Amino acid sequence: MRKPIHIAMLASVAIHIALFVLLDLALDTPATPDIAAQAPVISIHSLNEEFSGTNENTENRAPTKSMQRVAAIKNIPQDIADAESDAAVQPSAKSDRRPADGLRLASARTAKMSLSQDSGVSRPEVVTSPARRSPIALAGVSHNRPPTFATAAMSRRQEKMLRRKIRDWSENLQKSGLHSEIWNFDDRQYRAEFARHDLYDDTSIERVTVTISTEDNGQSLSTKINLKRLAFSNYAQFVNRWDKNVQIHDDELDGRFHSNSRIFLSYSRKIMPQFLGQVTTSARSVSFSQRRGHVPRDKIFLGGLQTGVKAIRLPRHYAPFASEEGVAIEAVQQFDRDTRIRFFENGSFGWYALESGESERVVPLSDGTHFLLAGEDATLHVSGTVNGKVLVYSPQRIVIEGNLIYAADPAADDQADDLLGLVSEKYVDIAPPEVTGPGDILLQAAIYAKRRFSVRRFRSRGTALLHIYGSLTAGTLSATEPRFATKIQFDQRLENRRPPRFPMSDRYELESWEPGWQTHTSAPADEPGRPATSSILD
Repeated sequence: MRKPIHIAMLASVAIHIALFVLLDLALDTPATPDIAAQAPVISIHSLNEEFSGTNENTENRAPTKSMQRVAAIKNIPQDIADAESDAAVQPSAKSDRRPADGLRLASARTAKMSLSQDSGVSRPEVVTSPARRSPIALAGVSHNRPPTFATAAMSRRQEKMLRRKIRDWSENLQKSGLHSEIWNFDDRQYRAEFARHDLYDDTSIERVTVTISTEDNGQSLSTKINLKRLAFSNYAQFVNRWDKNVQIHDDELDGRFHSNSRIFLSYSRKIMPQFLGQVTTSARSVSFSQRRGHVPRDKIFLGGLQTGVKAIRLPRHYAPFASEEGVAIEAVQQFDRDTRIRFFENGSFGWYALESGESERVVPLSDGTHFLLAGEDATLHVSGTVNGKVLVYSPQRIVIEGNLIYAADPAADDQADDLLGLVSEKYVDIAPPEVTGPGDILLQAAIYAKRRFSVRRFRSRGTALLHIYGSLTAGTLSATEPRFATKIQFDQRLENRRPPRFPMSDRYELESWEPGWQTHTSAPADEPGRPATSSILD
């Protein structure tokens, strides 16, 4: 009986050796593995961190950010954190590592895990990596594969319907304060979510992203629309009520124009107004009060004419500061009496109260934005060269006494960052010729005169040009001729910026949208019971 037992034992040993060799070949490991190389190394990482697979010498390597963070948070000596980092980078260390190193690594791991359990510190995902760089299982990762994304065409009916919704949102979103909206169309439900972006500074323009979603045969579809709220500085010229006694004659306007009432024009074969940008009016037509000869309309309205659009109302009241939060005291200067203000190219400004006999005080503008505010009954007189971002505000009147230009000419440099806004609840005037002189006047600014923009003594004979490079918004306008021919040229920088806290309208416009659906389809899960794998260490 002894011999059969001995043969069985030998057979069992042979089978085990064969199985070990086969398993070793399958795992691509040495037939006689090193004990140190077999021992798994446990490294604790955030799954969002990048894994390093380098085998370079790390004796003088600086500790990684994750090791520094672990050492700092959990009171682990830095040399222990360094040792663990080295072990993670060089998992195939041979038997020349001293036993003490292994004890220190074990101590570090124990300290890290116990602190996570005892102190309430969030424990990161644990990745067990064998000595060889082979595919690993990520603990805590869903076995479902991530969703796949594709695009699908949008039907003409859907696109037409969404363009109607965009038009409605553009006109009513500010008043409604919508956060979401649900509606049905062609037996399908649609949902819109509105995300308003924060204003990052005093010169930014409000934007809204609208995410529209629906389903089609169990497939999720979505599209994104970006809307921009219009500041009044987005218009080259905006007029609330056109004075029927004023005619647009020898004028050139480059940029968008809007009027909430009918506009009046006159022309001859030699002299005619020219609108280079789109013209919109809430009236059903425009009026030509004087015509001499025949001039085709497309030679006047080169950017197109649209009538009967919805009116855009001026705000009832404008307050520079709905809240003074975040405004530095040194960035605000208030004037309680009629004051003359001059800007200087070096980034300073001077002022003195009129009829006071006081000498002019000169101070620098703040580095960010600066606000010059008139008291309830004060008029501000302005001129000079602006080097900075400034808002000049008066509840009564602002008088322009000469050129107002930027230190860096935006017509020559679109990266220039000087910005000036002139905002009055009532009037903005161009001073008479004895103050401004008989020549041209150049204004580089965005102007808002809620009641009226006027040229004083406009009947004075001359051949000068009033050139506004920026924007002009007014409740109504005086005539400018014969003292001035008028040219208004939109400052393209105002498409995406505005002078500090310049008034905004209640209207939005479409900024970007590519009609089409993005589809969201979840790929099938991996086989049940089989862990998701990753080869990020290969």
